[in-house]
Amino acid sequence: MAIPVRFLVYGLSTSCITLLYALRLAFHSTIICQLENSTVSFLLDEDLKQYTFQSVGFGLAVGLVPLHFLNFLGTRNVTTIYGIIGILSALFYPTSYQMGFYASFVTRLLQGAPLGILLWLIAKVATDWTPKTETAIAIAILTSVYQLAPFVAQISAAEMCQYFGWEYTYYFLAVLCAISHIAFYFVYTDRVEDNQLASAEEKSLILEGKGKSGKQVSENVPYSQLLLDPTVWATWFANLAFFSSLLVFLQYGPLYMNQVLGFSVRITGYSGGLAHVFCLFAKIVFGKVMDKSQMDMTKRLKAAWTVVEIPSLALLLALIMLRDVYIQMACIVIFITIHGVAIVIIVKTQTYRSAEHNHVLANGNTLCVVLCLFLQPLIVKFLVQSNTFDEWSRVFGLHAILILTSVIFFTCKVDATPAKWTGIQKVETKIEKP
Repeated sequence: MAIPVRFLVYGLSTSCITLLYALRLAFHSTIICQLENSTVSFLLDEDLKQYTFQSVGFGLAVGLVPLHFLNFLGTRNVTTIYGIIGILSALFYPTSYQMGFYASFVTRLLQGAPLGILLWLIAKVATDWTPKTETAIAIAILTSVYQLAPFVAQISAAEMCQYFGWEYTYYFLAVLCAISHIAFYFVYTDRVEDNQLASAEEKSLILEGKGKSGKQVSENVPYSQLLLDPTVWATWFANLAFFSSLLVFLQYGPLYMNQVLGFSVRITGYSGGLAHVFCLFAKIVFGKVMDKSQMDMTKRLKAAWTVVEIPSLALLLALIMLRDVYIQMACIVIFITIHGVAIVIIVKTQTYRSAEHNHVLANGNTLCVVLCLFLQPLIVKFLVQSNTFDEWSRVFGLHAILILTSVIFFTCKVDATPAKWTGIQKVETKIEKP
C-alpha cells in the first residue's frame, strides 16, 4: 500500500527544518570540543562567546524580514532558498572559526537566518496540507523538529568529536540537509490540487471542511483585528514561555550537564538526545488522543495546556531543590519529554483560530524566539557567573514563573473557534451520540 503523499510532505518538511535547526544547535555541543585543550580560541573570552551565542538571534531576525515579501514565490521556492543559505553557511563554519571571531560571527548569523522558516513552514503545511481530522497528529510530526534537531545535533557532535573531529559534524549534517531539500522540492506543491503524486481521494480528504467565504482567501491580513485578539496574545506568550524554557536546555543543557553535573560529552549528548526521542513518542501519542477526543476544542486545548505545563513547572522546582546529579539528569530528561509536547497545543490553537492567516501568527512565534535568543544569553550571564547550582537555580526559577503565568493566561483567554477576522466559514460538526 502506497504511503499517502501528505505524510511524505509532513516527513520531508520536518526533515528540512530539523536539519537546518540541527546545524544551528550543533554549536552548543561542538563548543566543548572546540575549547578542549585550547588556549587561543576567541570563545575563551566570555564577551565574545556571548556575542557568538547571540549571532544566531541576529540572523533569525534578519531572515524573518524577507518572508512577508517572498510569499509570492511560494512555499516550495522559499524553503529551497533558505535551505541553500543554511547549507552553505554550515559548510563554511569550520573555516570561519579558524579565521577568527568576526568571520565566525557572520557565518553563525547566516546559520540563524534560515531558521525564520521553521514555524512558518509548519503553519503552511498544517493549514494547506493537513485534513481537519488529523490536525493534531500532523502538528505533532511537524513540530518534532524541536525533538529531532537536538537529538541529531547532539548525537552527531558526540560521535564526530569522538572519532573524526568537530568540523565533520557540520559537513555531515549539511549533506543530509541538502538531500532533504532536494527531495522536498520534487514532492511538495504549493497547491494540493496541483500535486501529481496525490490521488483524487487524498486531495478531497485534505480539502474537506476548508470552505472559505466568497473570496476564497482574504487578500489582506486584518492586522488591526488580529492584534486585538486575546487568543493571539495568549498563544504568543505561551510560545515565549515554551521556547525560553526549552532553550535553557537546548542552548545551555550540554554545558550545564558537562561542567556543573560533571558528565562526559558523550553521556551529555546521548542523554539529551534520548530525552528528545522520548518527547517525540509522547507527542505522537498526545496528538492521537487530541484528535480522537470529543471534548469541545477550546476546553480540550485549555485542559491539555494545564496537563502538560503543571508537571513541567514541578520539574523545574525539583531542579531548584534537589542537588543529586543523577536526579538532576532525570529531571532534565523528563522535563524535555513533557514540556516539548506544549508546541502541539500552541500550533493547533493558532491553526483553528487564525485559519488562512496562520502564517502571520507563526511569524509572531518566531519573533518570540528572536526575543529569547537575544535576552537569554544576557540573563544567563547576569544570573550565572560562577556556574554553581545556586546560580542556575535562579534561571530555573525565572522560567517556572514564566510557565505558571502562561498557564493562567492560556486558560483564561484562549478561544479555538475561527475568529471573525478570518475568511473561513464556521462548519458545525454534529457528533452523533450513541
